[in-house]
Amino acid sequence: MERLKSMETSRLAVVGVVLASILLVSINVFSSTAFRGVRLDLTQDRLFTLSESTYRVLRDIDEPVTVKFFFSRALAGQSPVHANYAVRVRELLEHYVDLAAGKLRLEVYDPEPYSVKEDAAVTQGLQSIPLDRKGNVVYFGLSAVNSTDDQEVIPFFDPEREPFLEYDLTRLIFNLANPKKKVVALMNSLNMEFDPAMNNQPWALITQMRQFFEVRRLSPRITDIEDDVDVVMVVHPAALNEKARYAIDQFVLRGGRAMIFVDPLSEIASGSRGARRMLGGSSLEELFDAWGVTYSPDRFVGDIASAAKVSLPSGGRASIVDYVVWLQLGPDRLNAEDVVTSQIKRITMGSVGALAPKEGASIQFIPLISTSPRSMLMDIKKIQIRPDPLKLLQEFKPGGKPFVVAARIRGDAKSAFPDGPPADKKVKEAAAGGNTAGEEKQPRPHLSQSARPVNVVVVADSDILSDRFWYRAQDFFGQRVGYPIANNADFVINVLDNLTGSDALIDLRSRGLSVRPFTLVKEIKQDAELRYRKKERDLLRRMADTEKKLGQLDLEDDAEGKVILTEEQKATMASFRRELLTTRQQLREVQHALNKDIEALDTAFKVLNIWAVPAILSVLVLVMALWRRVRYRHHVRTT
Repeated sequence: MERLKSMETSRLAVVGVVLASILLVSINVFSSTAFRGVRLDLTQDRLFTLSESTYRVLRDIDEPVTVKFFFSRALAGQSPVHANYAVRVRELLEHYVDLAAGKLRLEVYDPEPYSVKEDAAVTQGLQSIPLDRKGNVVYFGLSAVNSTDDQEVIPFFDPEREPFLEYDLTRLIFNLANPKKKVVALMNSLNMEFDPAMNNQPWALITQMRQFFEVRRLSPRITDIEDDVDVVMVVHPAALNEKARYAIDQFVLRGGRAMIFVDPLSEIASGSRGARRMLGGSSLEELFDAWGVTYSPDRFVGDIASAAKVSLPSGGRASIVDYVVWLQLGPDRLNAEDVVTSQIKRITMGSVGALAPKEGASIQFIPLISTSPRSMLMDIKKIQIRPDPLKLLQEFKPGGKPFVVAARIRGDAKSAFPDGPPADKKVKEAAAGGNTAGEEKQPRPHLSQSARPVNVVVVADSDILSDRFWYRAQDFFGQRVGYPIANNADFVINVLDNLTGSDALIDLRSRGLSVRPFTLVKEIKQDAELRYRKKERDLLRRMADTEKKLGQLDLEDDAEGKVILTEEQKATMASFRRELLTTRQQLREVQHALNKDIEALDTAFKVLNIWAVPAILSVLVLVMALWRRVRYRHHVRTT
């Protein structure tokens, strides 16, 4: 009987294990199907949550889009990093398919060597990567087409760009779903489209702009801007003639949109041919005055709270100094209420000017990017030729108020040319109905008042556009692969998107950067810089003077070539050496003082983490134990 019960118990145990296994598998299958679109993102910045723009782009697909994802399994066996990233890419694409309501189709291929699938990968522009010395190659990329055979390609998914994966995929689908691009007319004097310094390669910003817009070159000598242009982008207008300025004025008054970059000193132009002409800065004085904006090309804004760090030789070693000319502006310096800057994380700029609303102006002046209150206006001549970061820091005196360096101008405006078009014989003849023998195009009627509210964005810096300030590139198997270190391009394209009337992708582009500086440590360093750098400079000068005096002592040699010193010379030399040793000691103390407050903060955090937190937890545990013991005794007494 007992043996029978034991057998029944064993069978029940086996049956229970089998049923539990079946139940576990069933739950996994059910949950993977029923909750396929459900995601829980616990990261602080919601890095794995799709943006609203992605949902909007996927909902607005009108024609079917086919995405072909190529990934070589051989690469997964050699590189776990690429294998994990491939899973992430595929899962995200599958999620896109679910959200697109049948308008997005995903095809997955493993392009094995010498297969038809490999031929398709090569034909569609994917980048092959060598796998071993035998010549085997692998693929990890994507190709997509729409119903009209427009094609977009990601040649290779670089794991370094994983933070920008959603941006890359959504941009690709957006381009295929919206093949007709808005027209941006670019008027610039900085070789942005073919820079000799980059072997005539366009700036990275231009490459990104072409992904979203039709970028059309606009001559600085233009006399009219066509109606099919959606936005005019004017960059560093250092030498625009009057007719070109009039064309911009009338375009804006007709309802056209503009984004204008002026600069008290274009550092990019200063290092190229024609630098002398560019050193005077750039402005559109008549237009700004008509729009109710003040700006001076003779002064730039220094900001110690946003200053970039640069390395300088100091006392025979490299010294890290705050360079108040180059600014790194975080979210707290950007307008969180304007759609073009609300999601931007970081902007880097150089030698920026200051914008402000003109007193009594009726137009709306909306700041987009501002400096910190620890800023001041400085003479542009201080940085035109060989700027001295230490001297700038020594002369720096925070003014206690921020300065606007980028702003949106909106509202009704008057023409900067109240008397009509600039004096030009042919234009005047055409305006008066004179005979031009059909050679000149009939001019438009002059507008002295805006036909509808103007919408212009002005940025008091052109270096913000240069690769040097926001982009890093490297060679990757013959391909130029780059990644942003700041959101400069995101800001520009956000503005252009907004000015063309589209807000798609605006909250998407800036999701890639999660720069989180130690602001308290940064402030301590800046305060130390201001307190000690001047003293360090003085000590270095004194030490150099002392060494010079030692070298100038008039010493005599005896017959054997030995130096003969008088008592007075010995005393003088001993005095100089004592002064030199004292100065060196003071210099070491000053250099140590630069990091003293930071070391104190570091020690405080170590004490807090290593001793204070465990001590607090121990005290809490003891208190809880004593409290439970008291409750237990009280319970025993009452019962």
